Formats: sequence, structure tokens, C-alpha cells
Amino acid sequence: MAEADLPHWQMDSIYPGLASPEYAEDRRALRAGVADLERFLDQHDVRGRGGGSDPLPVLEALVERLNALYLTFQTVGSYLANTLSVDAGNDQARAELSSLDPLGARLGAAVARITAWVGELDVDALASRSEAVARHAYPLRRLKAEARHLMGEEAEALAAAMDSSGASAWERLHTDLVSQRSVRASIPPGDEPREHGLAALTVALTDDREEVRKAAFEAQARLLGADAVVHAASINGVKGQTQELARRRGWGSVLESSLFDNGIDEASLGAMRTATGEAAPTMRRYLRAKAGFLGKPAMNWWDLQAPVAAGAAQRFTWEDAKAFVIERFGRYSPGLAAFAERAFEEGWVDVPPRAGKRNGAFCSPVRGRRESRVMLNFGGRLSDVFTLAHELGHAYHNDCSYRFGRTVLQSQLPMTLAETASIFCETLVTNGLLDETDEAGELAILEQDLRHTTQLVLDVEARFAFESAVVERRAERALAPAELDALMESAQREAYGDGLADGPLHPLAWAEKPHYYFGGQPFYNYPYTFGFLFGRGLYSAYRQDPDGFVGRYDELLAGTGMAAAAELASAFGIDIRSPGFWRGSLSVAEERVARYEALVGKVTS
Repeated sequence: MAEADLPHWQMDSIYPGLASPEYAEDRRALRAGVADLERFLDQHDVRGRGGGSDPLPVLEALVERLNALYLTFQTVGSYLANTLSVDAGNDQARAELSSLDPLGARLGAAVARITAWVGELDVDALASRSEAVARHAYPLRRLKAEARHLMGEEAEALAAAMDSSGASAWERLHTDLVSQRSVRASIPPGDEPREHGLAALTVALTDDREEVRKAAFEAQARLLGADAVVHAASINGVKGQTQELARRRGWGSVLESSLFDNGIDEASLGAMRTATGEAAPTMRRYLRAKAGFLGKPAMNWWDLQAPVAAGAAQRFTWEDAKAFVIERFGRYSPGLAAFAERAFEEGWVDVPPRAGKRNGAFCSPVRGRRESRVMLNFGGRLSDVFTLAHELGHAYHNDCSYRFGRTVLQSQLPMTLAETASIFCETLVTNGLLDETDEAGELAILEQDLRHTTQLVLDVEARFAFESAVVERRAERALAPAELDALMESAQREAYGDGLADGPLHPLAWAEKPHYYFGGQPFYNYPYTFGFLFGRGLYSAYRQDPDGFVGRYDELLAGTGMAAAAELASAFGIDIRSPGFWRGSLSVAEERVARYEALVGKVTS
């Protein structure tokens, strides 16, 4: 289908437009709500003293106020951010989003005061006297723990105010550049040169012709390299702020603060990384087998996303992809299939790549409307079908929260659990296909599955090692683009080992990935692997005991902001602090790599 025939999402059910009365009313409500919260805190002397003879009425009122304020803030913010994600040149939306920064800073300062105050309370005792507090006991306990890492009221207020011209500004700059920049290139080589954005180049990296992939990779390097100095300034600014705040707040390291934010401990991360380290040689075997299919002694970086199939690569129209995902979801749960149909029918999905649209895919909750928005860059490949299932899984996760009546405070799930439903839905599609396909189709499906596993076992390890090195060195000074290139390539070489050719890898990956620029979410890499393996572990539990699983699983999704990951996992007999669980989630990779090697051998013999 041509781009014009593929659906763009509708935003009218959120707001009819930036000039609409509905949008104006919510912006007014935000300003009034923040001012009201500040007055309330002053009136009741809410700061790090736990004051008042009986703090319960104040705490109940604060829970109510924060839930209402966050709900409106998320609705407005998601509307503006989603608008910009598909229209980077929308200056009005950009200006409106920027105008939220001062309000966000004031709200952040107010929340810091509340956090310090909660740190002096006996939350469990108050929960025994109040249903509202009891329902929010977990997020309140986390606030109490976080209170031990506050800098003080004035310093926290300053940090919140300065963020919009600090890390958040650097993040926006990076996003704007990679969304709006293009490079002139002939793809395929010999064609008339034309402008290509990063999203289009990413699609070209999946082409079955090596000359197209290589040309796209080289064009991507030119596009990113042209702004390398700016990207380096951005990553230095973000990491410098992140590290300084972690130090001043008394965290032992930036990673320690990240583990707290993600609701896991060092033992859980260590157990997972032990298992992924053991699995790395298996994933390198897959890469060497893929090189054999491509007729090369070893793969280059531009071959990582190359399609592998016995015969022509399978292609999907948008209508085929929708029908396929709905049918596979329905085999697990009619409710999941009906939800996917609703997302399509109500126009929640933006499908085609185009100029001004950001790269990749994501799902954004629109909590104030009990909806979600799913952004894709659909190119008709098998991988796009898996991406569709993945992002709809995120949307279903949101819907479980809505259906179970969770408040915003009850829905602040850590990134380690945010991938649970997406991976589960992707696994439904993968395993359903493998159960029924012939050998020709099996090879393509295994390629997609093992490519994803390799990314989460090898590439995420490279990203983790790179960020660890950057954080360590940034404590001393800013890093130049060439230094960042060297750190990235070294991390990639260590992770991929003999799975790739000895030549250059992708040193500018640090400039491509947005995750390094999220000031409030350092080490936004290992949560992907955690979610991938945790989701697969839950799928294994479903296959072993499907009776009643759907209801328990929906309840788990609705509760991912109400308990730590270890507690939620234990309800399914999972111990995330044991390498054994992670090894079990990875065990299928060994079988699939062996089968992949056998199928490649048949095709190439």
C-alpha cells in the first residue's frame, strides 16, 4: 500500500485540536492544579518534618490531588509528544510542550516536598486506618525510601527548575535533530540521489540486497556524523547532570539509582547478566550461521537486519498484518483479540514512515481517555508484524490498568516490567507461527526470533557496557565524539565477538539511540532484556498451566505499579534472583539456533 493509503492515528478523541476549548480547559486546570497543590503544601506545612498531630487527612488529600493532577498532565503531555512524534516540524505543538516545562518543574519541586514529608511518616500504620492510603501503600513506601536520597527542599526545587534547560533540553535537541535531519544518497546505488531520513534508512537496512543495506548504513553514518559534535554535547550534558544528581542524592552510583527506579536489586540484575553472558556464544553461532546463508565468511553490521528466508522474503499488506495479529491473539484470549480490533477501529495506530516522523515504534498511554496510541514505521516485513504485536501488547497492558481501576500513582510501573505484555504478545505470534509453518516459513520466523534475542543478549550488553564506561569517564570530564565512538565500538566488539567481521561496527550507535539521552532514566537498556526474558518466562508458565492463566495474568499486568518485580514474579513461582530462571527463559534459544543452523545448511548445500 502507498503511504497515503496507510492509516494515520486520530487525535480528536484526546483533543479536537490545540485551539479547542477542551485543550484550553485542561491547560487551565493544570496551572490551577499546580498552584492549588503549592498552596495546600504551605497551608499544612508539608515538608521533611512529618508535621501535624494527625497526618492522615493531609496524606489522603495529597493522594487525591496528585492522582488528578498527574492524570491531566499525562493526557496533555502525551497529546503534544505524540503529535510531534509524527510531525517534527509542528512548531505550535513544540511550543506548547515546552511551555509545560515550568509547570513540570513546579510540580517536581512540590513532589520533592511531599516525598520528604512522607519519609517521616509511618506509612504502614496510616494504611491500617485508611483504605485510600492502603491502596497506595506501595508507591508511598517507595516515596519513603526515596526520601533518604533527597538533597533538601531548596536544592530539589532548583534541580527541577533547571532540568528544562539541562538534561531535558539536551534530550529534545537530540530528538529534534534525528527526526528532522536527512541525507542525500543514492539508495540503491545508481538510483537518482534523494533525501532520506533516519526512519527511512532504518527500513532500508532490512532490504534483501546487500548493496542497499550497505548504502543505507553509510548514509546513516553520514547523517549522524554530521551532527556528532552536537550529539556529543547532548550526551555529555545529560550524563553530567545524571551523575551529579545521583552523587548529591547519596546514591552509591548512577546504576544504584537506576536499579531503585526499575524496582529490582543488584542480585536480580546480576543473575540475569550471568545467564545472558552464558548464552552469548550461542547467539554468536546464530550470527555465523546467518553469514553462511548470506554467502559471506562473516557478517558486517549492515547485515544484522537482513532478511533470511528460503525463497522470497514474506511480505504483508497492512490488512494482512492486522488480520494475522488478531487471529493469533484470539487463540490465546478472545478479549485480547477484541482489544486489538478496538485499537484499529478507533484509530489509535499511526502506520507509515514519512518525513518528519520519528524512527522506530512505541506505545503511549493516554490515561485521561483510557486509550493508547501506537506509532509504527510499517514496511510490510515479517518483523513489522512482530512489532505490531509487541506495541499492541503495551496498549493491552495499559488497558488492564484502566479496567482494574488503577490510579496514576498505582500505575507508575518500572521499565523492567513495562515490557512484560509486549513480549508476551510477541511470543504468542512467534510460537503460533512456528507450530504451523513449513520449513521455508520456519527459517524466516526463526530469523526474526533469533535476531531479537541477539539484540537483547548481545546488543543490550554492549549498550550497558558503553553507558557504564561513559558514566565512569564523565565523572572526570566531557568526552569528545571520537572517544564516544571508540567506547561504543569497543563495547560492541566485546559483546559480538567472533559473531561479526573484524572490520568497523557501528561506532555512531550512541548518536542514534535515544535511550542515552533520557536524563530521568539512566541505563535504559537492561530493562529491555529483563522484560524480554520475564515475558517469556510467563509464557512458559502459561503453556505449562493454561487454566485460569488469563485472569491471573491480567491482574499481574494491572498490578505492575503496585508491587516489586520479585513479589509479582513469586506469584507465578518465579525467582528473579536465581540465574536458573533466566537460564530457563534462554534455554529455547539453544534449540532454535541448532534448528536454524540445520535449515540454513539445507538451503545453502
